[in-house]
Amino acid sequence: MKSLKINLLFLATLATLSSQSSFAALDLYTHANGATVVNINKADANGLSHNMYQKFNVPTQGMVINNSTTDLIRESGNLSHNSNLDGPASLILNEIISKNPSYLNGYIEVAGQKADVIIANPNGISCSGCGFINTGRATLTTGTPTFSDGALTGFKVAQGSIAVSGDGLKGADYTDLLAQQINIRGQVETSQLNAIAGSYDYDIASGLVTAADNSVRYANSIDVSALGGVTAGIIQLQTTEAGAGVNNNGILNAVGLSITSDGALINNGTVESGFINAKTRSGIINNGQLSSHQTVLQTAGSFTNNGTIKATDSIDIISDGSVFNSSHGQIDAAGDIGIIAQAGNIDNAGKITSGKDLTMLTGFGLVGEEVKAKFNTSLLNSGSMQANNISLLAVNEINLLSGGDVTAQGAAYISAAKVSNDAALIGQSASVAAKEVRNSGVMQTTGLLSVEGKNGIYNTGSMEAGTLALITDEKISNSSCVWWVFCTKGTMKADKITITAPKIASLRELDGNYTTQTLELNKPVAPSEPGTSL
Repeated sequence: MKSLKINLLFLATLATLSSQSSFAALDLYTHANGATVVNINKADANGLSHNMYQKFNVPTQGMVINNSTTDLIRESGNLSHNSNLDGPASLILNEIISKNPSYLNGYIEVAGQKADVIIANPNGISCSGCGFINTGRATLTTGTPTFSDGALTGFKVAQGSIAVSGDGLKGADYTDLLAQQINIRGQVETSQLNAIAGSYDYDIASGLVTAADNSVRYANSIDVSALGGVTAGIIQLQTTEAGAGVNNNGILNAVGLSITSDGALINNGTVESGFINAKTRSGIINNGQLSSHQTVLQTAGSFTNNGTIKATDSIDIISDGSVFNSSHGQIDAAGDIGIIAQAGNIDNAGKITSGKDLTMLTGFGLVGEEVKAKFNTSLLNSGSMQANNISLLAVNEINLLSGGDVTAQGAAYISAAKVSNDAALIGQSASVAAKEVRNSGVMQTTGLLSVEGKNGIYNTGSMEAGTLALITDEKISNSSCVWWVFCTKGTMKADKITITAPKIASLRELDGNYTTQTLELNKPVAPSEPGTSL
């Protein structure tokens, strides 16, 4: 049922391009229920209905895109068929070619056969209370459509912003936001969100993004405010301009979250997802909360955690620069935790807890096809580390500062050019290997404690184990004196202590306190029996 039929001009919010367009003038009218009805153009052989506008706005009463070849009986009001159509369209492109931005304040419904809907406006699109009904994929873009042999192939994005605010956006099965800048200040709800910001060419068939301009436009190309958020099955966020990042102050809730940014990722809000996979060029800063089953955070810059990162399975943090977990930072996984800082230091002042294995590497990188020492970097710990098994490796120095306790329910392995311990290193077994080992804290194991310092072992603290093995090419110092008067003696206590130190000729040269049932010095290894082999 039609009322107030208008041709070429919809007085409220919608106007078509003038007759100079090669496309047919759209048949537009206001339905009795107040909704705008658009009788779209005939679909081509590819199922594309291409419709061009000078203005494209959606009022709060909504818009009906008529894709039906038959009359429809509807609760919201009957709808006559679209006489422009020979058959329903599968893709409906709404292109705005004036300088007018679009304001979407209501729902867009495809009447008739379900179809994908595209709104392309380079001047910008604002959505508050917008949404899509009977739509497979909804695309909002500030890009210009590109064609090949008459078929829509993608979009060239070079300007414009998309803003979601107020009552937010309720999307289709799939929702694409393609613009130079994306601001989310309301709630976005969809099955899958694909948001790409920057200057780029977008290929529809493959989803491939080719950056077209790496000049910096916005510090945060994708910005989610404290009032904004996204709830979706899958969330994909991507920025393409150099230095332009992703900033989240809201709530992102998904089964899976993927973030790719040529700038930085800054999270001040809450992210809850089955998996989180983020890759950036300019750093990652977490001041909020990341909760997942599995999390992988990778950056070519530095990584800083001032918030909470939790996983029911594993957490991997990979930085080409440095990694800093502040005193407010918590990294907690029921499974493994892996932390790698290639060219910068690792500094933990917070709490790191793993239900399985904790591995931390700094200074190592690929040399050819092998992982080798590459940068002279260190690992500092003034916080706490707890895991089943713990491996800490640094090219330069590992320094366990006072209060920086390392506790392994199983084995602990620590290796660097220099290892200094002023904290508590506790495990079922532990191995410390360096050119120089200095202990003024506590090293304690129920099983084997192996301490190897090629250029010396210096102990003014406590080493206690089931079996204590000390290995050095130099001497072992188990005490320290100032002006030969004020002396601090170290303690070494074990059921068995073995010392391999060629420069120590006899037990009399040992200083400090040794408490053991068996003390062996430079005991030769028994030769293999004839006929045996290793």
